[in-house]
Amino acid sequence: MITEEDDPLLGTQLGSFRLVRRLGRGGMGTVYLGEHVSIGSRMAVKVLHEHLAAYPELVQRFHAEARAVNLIGHENIVSIFDLNAAPPRPYLIMEYLEGVPLSSMVGVPVRAEVWIPILAQACEALYAAHQRGIVHRDLKPDNIFLVQRAKGAPPFVKVLDFGIAKLIDGAGPQTQAGIIVGTPEYMSPEQSRSQRLDGRADVYSLGVIAYQLATGQLPFTEEGTAAQLVAHQTLPPPPPRSIFAGVSPPVEAVILRSLAKALTDRYENALALKAALEGALAAELSGGPFPEPPPPPAPVVAPPPVAPPPAPPVAAPSFPVAAPAPPVSAPVHAPPPVPGAGRDTPSRRHARPVELPARVVLRPGAPPERMVCSDIARGGLFLRTQGELPQLFSRVQVTLELARGPLTSTCEVVRLVTPEQARLWGMAPGFGVQFLEAPPDFKAAVAQLLKGGTGNTPLAVTGQAGDAEASSLLEGYRANLQKDHYSLLTLPQDSSFEAVRARVRVALAELEGLRGRPLSNAQRSLLESVLTRVRDAGETLANVPRRAMYDALLGNFRGVESCLSAGLTVTQMESLRRDFLVRRPNAAGTARVHILTGNAFEKNGQLARAVEAYERGLAVDPLDLALLQRYRALRRALAQRAPP
Repeated sequence: MITEEDDPLLGTQLGSFRLVRRLGRGGMGTVYLGEHVSIGSRMAVKVLHEHLAAYPELVQRFHAEARAVNLIGHENIVSIFDLNAAPPRPYLIMEYLEGVPLSSMVGVPVRAEVWIPILAQACEALYAAHQRGIVHRDLKPDNIFLVQRAKGAPPFVKVLDFGIAKLIDGAGPQTQAGIIVGTPEYMSPEQSRSQRLDGRADVYSLGVIAYQLATGQLPFTEEGTAAQLVAHQTLPPPPPRSIFAGVSPPVEAVILRSLAKALTDRYENALALKAALEGALAAELSGGPFPEPPPPPAPVVAPPPVAPPPAPPVAAPSFPVAAPAPPVSAPVHAPPPVPGAGRDTPSRRHARPVELPARVVLRPGAPPERMVCSDIARGGLFLRTQGELPQLFSRVQVTLELARGPLTSTCEVVRLVTPEQARLWGMAPGFGVQFLEAPPDFKAAVAQLLKGGTGNTPLAVTGQAGDAEASSLLEGYRANLQKDHYSLLTLPQDSSFEAVRARVRVALAELEGLRGRPLSNAQRSLLESVLTRVRDAGETLANVPRRAMYDALLGNFRGVESCLSAGLTVTQMESLRRDFLVRRPNAAGTARVHILTGNAFEKNGQLARAVEAYERGLAVDPLDLALLQRYRALRRALAQRAPP
């Protein structure tokens, strides 16, 4: 394989763009970061592999990709701006995306509320393609790209690589004999049999991706292309809940229907799958019955664009299942009701003022921040803070620090009170949250506080003696419950991503297996807290950019090295470091002292002491790429000096 150092195209110019860095390499071509030589704008340049450029039918696929993408014209599909099909190296000019592929999330089970909104966007893009008569034919996690458009915003999906897309009317590129078109692990039965395709082939591929995200593994684990194709054609997939018990029945039902062998048994189109996924998620979050998906919309030649929903008013953001915002005629000085105070009685009078210290994790992988809980209600609470406010509708972890010990619940942010609003309402700025996954002990403490108690009375065991085997397992986690993710999972801080994913799979399997055992209430409460922490640890440490930021905040530069080995790009690292330095504004200056010390030792030939100084600098500023590269080079030089 050609390494980046040996790549002859790096530094060359194609059209108006100089190729400055390789972004990725696929079966048909290599994608580079291109900079316009005169105005400096950045684009992605996809260059057909040299050994394929001599085949007219493969060059035709480049034409087909540009044609298909521009024919669809959907915001969730990567844009292609120019094409040059002339020899010797045909290339495409595409929009440059900052983010990560969906494949960065696979390997461990992902919560449905995380992956379903992602696939819902992919469904919208594919429905637009299918309405134009175009089937993607190669959907897989690598071809679904997650773009972070704003800090804290949910990922925005871009579907990539329509290079083998086929027009349903047969006008698309034909498959050359001997070349497998598509990826066997995600290929529908009819595609592997070379039968006529429609949009339901892509629905099947989305079902495979959904299965992989929900369970942490593919539906068929047979090795080899032929075995995979036969499995998709003939074998029923194992029910997702048999692989990972955390998959809810509604979500499982949608996944299995999308993986039906017969076309008529699958969802009719991608929008029907989207509606079913969102209905299953709503049923899972509410615990209510699973609603039947609405009938699929009648196909139209060119559906009109859907106008985006109106943004919630800045002055009084609200959430439909929480306390409603005050009416427009309400006095401007009246503070908003406490979110979650009860869906039937949303008034503030049902909340009790308190002064409780709390620790809040505003985003996965971020360190906990100390705040004050000033109001508590049956379904939520209000947290005072002078710092950064989270995103509306984002999920946070709230730990109440009671005398009996910390109690943690996952919550959803349902109201923001900015400093400007706080001044108008005569209250402290902060945000309200609604409880989502409150363990029994947490609920009991809230009930005691609402009755005027302290919340420190443990939940009664109600006659259960508990389970000795479960107690032994849970106690192993209890000691590390408030520590970092690596300590919780008993992993070294430089663990590979494969080791992390394997450990999370084992931990989730053994913990989910405890649900059916005769646990005491205290054990069940601890189990839910541990499961929440393990899932958070898995979602953080198995995601390359997220883990890099987490490692940086820990001062764990060896973990950052693992992220670089796993594919963290220079652009991603530079972006992460900018965010890191906003949070740790003194890090660069402190690290600079250690760097200068290391430079002095290095000039004097004291390489071992220079390495130690650089390590101290990296512990302060782990995302300093230049320092990390210098440190690694010096470490290699030391290793070469060592006697054999």
